[in-house]
Amino acid sequence: MVLRLSERVQAVAFVAILIVAVAGLYAVVQALQPAAIQTLSVRHARLDVKGEGWSIRYEPVATTNNTAFGILQEASVAMGFSLTYVPYEIPQGVFVTGINGSMNGDGGRYWQYWVDGTYGIIAADHQGLRDGDVVQWTFSIPSGGG
Repeated sequence: MVLRLSERVQAVAFVAILIVAVAGLYAVVQALQPAAIQTLSVRHARLDVKGEGWSIRYEPVATTNNTAFGILQEASVAMGFSLTYVPYEIPQGVFVTGINGSMNGDGGRYWQYWVDGTYGIIAADHQGLRDGDVVQWTFSIPSGGG
């Protein structure tokens, strides 16, 4: 003899399982979010931006904008060049879409960044800086991160 549940009980069980699954997925996503960068003063960091036929150099003596994105944003305000980006919630972070009028996708080129020669593998606003770091943003055709 097989016990059959009513459609109502099946629907309630399905909804309960769905709620537990969504809550579990949400908890996992929150646990995997990058840690916030603590605001610290960084001395002698340098920013180099290389576009198609132009370049920008920014060298503050000290800054509290101690991420690869923060120093870029600071430089855009201080030097008056345009900066466009998209903030994301999952995963948290910003995606730079344009610097000084050069927009992602133009000629197959995209904005990529390096810190002290190491390709950025996390969102630029989560890449912390230390004293003397060199941040380079380059508008180029992606080559697999290196």
